[in-house]
Amino acid sequence: MLYRIISRLYPKKIHDSFGQMLMYNNISADIDRYLGLVTIFSLILAILISSLIRIFVSFNIFLLFLASFIITLSSVYTYLVLSADSRAKFVEEMLPDALQLMSANLRAGMTVDKALLLAARPEFSHFKDDINEVGKEIATGKEFGEALMGMTRRIRSEKLLKTFQLVITGVESGGELADLLEHSASNLRQQKLVGERVRSSVLVYVIFIFSAIGF
Repeated sequence: MLYRIISRLYPKKIHDSFGQMLMYNNISADIDRYLGLVTIFSLILAILISSLIRIFVSFNIFLLFLASFIITLSSVYTYLVLSADSRAKFVEEMLPDALQLMSANLRAGMTVDKALLLAARPEFSHFKDDINEVGKEIATGKEFGEALMGMTRRIRSEKLLKTFQLVITGVESGGELADLLEHSASNLRQQKLVGERVRSSVLVYVIFIFSAIGF
């Protein structure tokens, strides 16, 4: 009850944002309990930090406490964001291989749900769990497109979202799912190569500019 009261003190936008970050990080904790614990932890840490700083610096203790509390709370949120981005980046790296495996399984005559479940390889780490989840949802009767979009709500990746939107649109237009998955995997690999070339070119220009400045 206390945790719920504390969490409701936050604006709805902040409350929902923390909840979204928990989902992106696959943390199943209750958002009210999580926010309540984080708030209590931030308050205790802010009291300790502000008291310690006050010993060495003559400054308003309330402002020190407020700044310490905000910084601590922001640090927790920043950690969640960075962790979600790291998880999404790993998924984007594994996505072409996963799509290729799904396509190969479909061409071998498997059903969509079985093709997904067998494509969930151990080397995909946590992404394997997301693929398994989609396969189970399809096996229990959920529509293919709805199950895929459910994954995009659990992973903070724009590339994953756009890829699945294209696949779903292609299927609804009458395209062959195996072909769509294979083409998507090929396009993602091509995008990765182009991105690496662009980064290499930019790095060369940066080195040249700084060398010229240094000279």
